Amino acid sequence: MTTTTYDAASRLLASIPDRRGFGDATLIRQDAETVNLGGGNPDRELLPAELFDRATEDLFTDPGTATTVLHYSGAAGFDGLREAIGAHEGIDPARVIVTTGGAQGMALAVLGSLDDGDTVVVDNPVYPLFLRTLDLVNVHVESVPVDVDGIDPDALEAKLRAGLRPRAVYTVPTFHNPSGVSLSAEREARLVQLAEQYGFTILVDDPYREITFSGERPRSRRAFTDTDRAVLIGSFSKTLGTGTRLGWIGVPPEQAARYAKLRNRLDGQSSGIVQELVRRIITGPGYVPSLVKAGARYRQKAELLKGALRDQFGERIDWVEPEGGFFLWARLDEDVDFDALFAEAQRRGVTYQRGDWFAAHPDLAAPLRNAFRLSYCELDEASLRLGADRLGAAWREIR
Repeated sequence: MTTTTYDAASRLLASIPDRRGFGDATLIRQDAETVNLGGGNPDRELLPAELFDRATEDLFTDPGTATTVLHYSGAAGFDGLREAIGAHEGIDPARVIVTTGGAQGMALAVLGSLDDGDTVVVDNPVYPLFLRTLDLVNVHVESVPVDVDGIDPDALEAKLRAGLRPRAVYTVPTFHNPSGVSLSAEREARLVQLAEQYGFTILVDDPYREITFSGERPRSRRAFTDTDRAVLIGSFSKTLGTGTRLGWIGVPPEQAARYAKLRNRLDGQSSGIVQELVRRIITGPGYVPSLVKAGARYRQKAELLKGALRDQFGERIDWVEPEGGFFLWARLDEDVDFDALFAEAQRRGVTYQRGDWFAAHPDLAAPLRNAFRLSYCELDEASLRLGADRLGAAWREIR
């Protein structure tokens, strides 16, 4: 009797690569005393817990509503939340699909926009977890540089005129991860014009948009919201907490029913309880003030981190001035052994995200080696100062 052996894993399951660089826990050495300047979590003290308390009490003292949210909501989400998101974002609620966090929104956008063999253009530097989302499909990745005004449409147009035909272009337009820059209105309109001319979809990943230092909401992105060539990806993780696991996508109107069916094939729906709590919070009077408070506090932290770095590195370090979001994209004006610097920093009890981990392709990593993505969002002032001190000491040691 012969026995047939086979690999029980699907091709997709067997082909997903291990993490390398960003998010690879094997590269990070930390203990309880380590200052982690690499995280992207909101400050727990700035999350509006009191709004959750009030919304929860109101919900569960209303038996009719409480019973409703314990049922299935439908794949697109509860209509009330979709209407609230639509009003907040200035889009038709019929375009809104509620998701289980921004990560699922990215996955739905990828699965709904790309097929095996397609080409997708991404930012450089890029948010690395989007590249990992692309592991769901077998695509070719091209890149376009990001500068102080966001992704460069001139560089994209040059590639299009040379024959590149992407199916999609991905960008983080507001307080870009990792560089912190925001896409200008002129470039936003230009990107939409190129999408309509060349027939690609823009994947607009915008989770940091509400975290502004000025206390005012950034201008509306009307070029993106008014075109049927964009899929908008939003999340409540940065404003209401990562544990909510709630986000949304805004899709072209003619594709909304198809995206709902795709969502239905995955996990069916997001928690009805969380959906209703979030609806009550974002339509209530306390939500916008909570954003203003958080933005002002993050600004203080960013200023403190910048000052601490200047004390340590002097004029040898520079950065893109952040106007919101969670990150400081700092660059060292000096050619040192950056592998040795990272190792020495960890030995001294501080870790961070290396600039070369954000390269869209390994061939593009070298120009990013002198960059650091440093997070000021979650740590307190003493930890930010200590992290900068330890990083400066590591730099002086390896010089």
